[in-house]
Amino acid sequence: FFTDKYADFIDANRKEDPVERLKTLKRLIHDLPEHHYETLFLSAHLKTVAENSEKNKMEPRNLAIVFGPTLVRTSDDNMTHM
Repeated sequence: FFTDKYADFIDANRKEDPVERLKTLKRLIHDLPEHHYETLFLSAHLKTVAENSEKNKMEPRNLAIVFGPTLVRTSDDNMTHM
Protein backbone atom coordinates (compact mmCIF):
# COMPACT_ATOMS: atom_id res chain seq x y z
CA PHE A 1 0.00 0.00 0.00
CA PHE A 2 2.61 2.53 1.04
CA THR A 3 4.66 1.95 -2.08
CA ASP A 4 1.55 2.92 -4.06
CA LYS A 5 1.30 6.17 -2.08
CA TYR A 6 5.04 6.93 -1.91
CA ALA A 7 4.95 9.31 -4.88
CA ASP A 8 1.87 11.05 -3.45
CA PHE A 9 3.75 11.81 -0.22
CA ILE A 10 6.78 13.09 -2.14
CA ASP A 11 4.59 15.29 -4.35
CA ALA A 12 2.67 16.62 -1.35
CA ASN A 13 5.88 17.54 0.45
CA ARG A 14 7.06 19.50 -2.59
CA LYS A 15 4.05 21.83 -2.59
CA GLU A 16 5.22 25.40 -2.11
CA ASP A 17 2.12 26.62 -0.27
CA PRO A 18 2.63 25.47 3.34
CA VAL A 19 -1.11 25.39 4.06
CA GLU A 20 -1.83 23.24 1.00
CA ARG A 21 1.19 21.03 1.78
CA LEU A 22 -0.02 20.39 5.34
CA LYS A 23 -3.60 19.80 4.21
CA THR A 24 -2.50 17.25 1.61
CA LEU A 25 -0.10 15.48 3.99
CA LYS A 26 -2.81 15.25 6.66
CA ARG A 27 -5.22 13.71 4.15
CA LEU A 28 -2.62 11.18 3.01
CA ILE A 29 -1.77 10.26 6.60
CA HIS A 30 -5.44 9.90 7.48
CA ASP A 31 -5.88 7.48 4.56
CA LEU A 32 -3.07 5.17 5.71
CA PRO A 33 -3.93 1.69 6.97
CA GLU A 34 -3.78 1.46 10.76
CA HIS A 35 -0.49 -0.47 10.89
CA HIS A 36 1.22 2.19 8.74
CA TYR A 37 -0.34 4.98 10.77
CA GLU A 38 0.94 3.48 14.03
CA THR A 39 4.47 3.35 12.62
CA LEU A 40 4.39 7.15 12.38
CA PHE A 41 4.76 7.34 16.16
CA LEU A 42 8.33 6.17 15.61
CA SER A 43 8.96 9.45 13.80
CA ALA A 44 8.13 11.40 16.98
CA HIS A 45 10.81 9.43 18.80
CA LEU A 46 13.31 9.95 15.97
CA LYS A 47 12.59 13.68 16.12
CA THR A 48 13.56 13.63 19.80
CA VAL A 49 16.72 11.72 18.95
CA ALA A 50 17.60 14.29 16.25
CA GLU A 51 16.97 17.18 18.67
CA ASN A 52 19.72 15.72 20.86
CA SER A 53 22.18 15.18 18.01
CA GLU A 54 24.88 17.28 19.67
CA LYS A 55 25.08 14.55 22.32
CA ASN A 56 24.25 11.39 20.37
CA LYS A 57 25.64 12.34 16.90
CA MET A 58 22.38 11.18 15.28
CA GLU A 59 21.48 14.10 13.05
CA PRO A 60 18.47 13.76 10.71
CA ARG A 61 20.76 12.69 7.87
CA ASN A 62 22.25 9.88 9.95
CA LEU A 63 18.80 8.77 11.08
CA ALA A 64 17.63 8.73 7.46
CA ILE A 65 20.58 6.56 6.46
CA VAL A 66 19.83 4.08 9.25
CA PHE A 67 16.02 3.99 9.22
CA GLY A 68 15.12 5.15 5.70
CA PRO A 69 15.70 1.88 3.84
CA THR A 70 13.65 0.00 6.43
CA LEU A 71 10.73 2.40 6.77
CA VAL A 72 10.37 3.81 3.25
CA ARG A 73 10.98 1.87 0.08
CA THR A 74 10.11 2.71 -3.47
CA SER A 75 8.12 0.23 -5.50
CA ASP A 76 11.21 -0.81 -7.49
CA ASP A 77 13.14 -1.37 -4.22
CA ASN A 78 16.30 0.05 -5.77
CA MET A 79 18.71 1.23 -3.07
CA THR A 80 20.43 3.67 -5.44
CA HIS A 81 17.21 5.69 -5.76
CA MET A 82 16.71 6.02 -2.02
